[in-house]
Amino acid sequence: MITRRSFLLMPLGTIVLAAALSISPAIVHGGNSNDVPKVQGVLQTTPPPSGAEVLFDGTEATAAANWGPEGKLWPIKDGVWVDTARDVFTKKAYGSCKLHLEWRVPSHHTNSNGQKAGNSGVIFHGVQRDKKSKSGWYEVQILESHSNTGTYDDGMAGAIYQHSAPRVNPSLPKGEWQSYDITFTAPKFDGDGNVTAYPRFTVVYNGVTVQDDYELKSTTFSRGDAKPGQFKVHPTRQPILLQWHKDPIEFRNIWIVDLEKPAESCSTTSQNSKKTVTAGKP
Repeated sequence: MITRRSFLLMPLGTIVLAAALSISPAIVHGGNSNDVPKVQGVLQTTPPPSGAEVLFDGTEATAAANWGPEGKLWPIKDGVWVDTARDVFTKKAYGSCKLHLEWRVPSHHTNSNGQKAGNSGVIFHGVQRDKKSKSGWYEVQILESHSNTGTYDDGMAGAIYQHSAPRVNPSLPKGEWQSYDITFTAPKFDGDGNVTAYPRFTVVYNGVTVQDDYELKSTTFSRGDAKPGQFKVHPTRQPILLQWHKDPIEFRNIWIVDLEKPAESCSTTSQNSKKTVTAGKP
């Protein structure tokens, strides 16, 4: 087994290779983000595959057609959507899906301290939820995590917020574009409202799989699994929300594949030739 300490002593190229071969299991909340081994990530500027829906391509037209609230969308500057003043959400509801988006913390954002270091999030099933329930609001965290002075490990970029830290840290510096490819599997409920399948996440961050089919048994509003009866039924198709957290995070190239539609050919060819690696997988 490759330990965290040995990772930190390896040359960068060796770390990347090691990430593809073996690493400790996913780090569960309780640690520090600076203890998560760093690896070299590579932006995946993947174009929309056949059958995908383009949610934002740098134009006012796609923003207005696909996102709300009406008349209160974020400003677009040179094809870049700037996180400003409020959450935005897709007009269409989604269940199980594959979402690609590219984001960056602007280089002029000087704060590198914990949760104030360029914060946002991608949130599934967060619009229609019982706030007293331990279900709904499933967040993949966005945070400046390349030069961050340190925060809780399940609150850094690539984390399932407050539940699962990324296996490794492939974050890039401020001012550089980064990519998320998120596969979300929606929960299922029986006719009596009992959960029969919890939501699951796979997150590929800058070409590195940092969450591998992680099963989430609670809302990300709080830590810990829901107790029996707390994970309550909710609509399993809901809008996707991009969070305003008082930081001007920038977005581009957002597209989605609805996995609950009839199967279509959705092959993709990344503009980068780097192979996607799965941390912890041979």
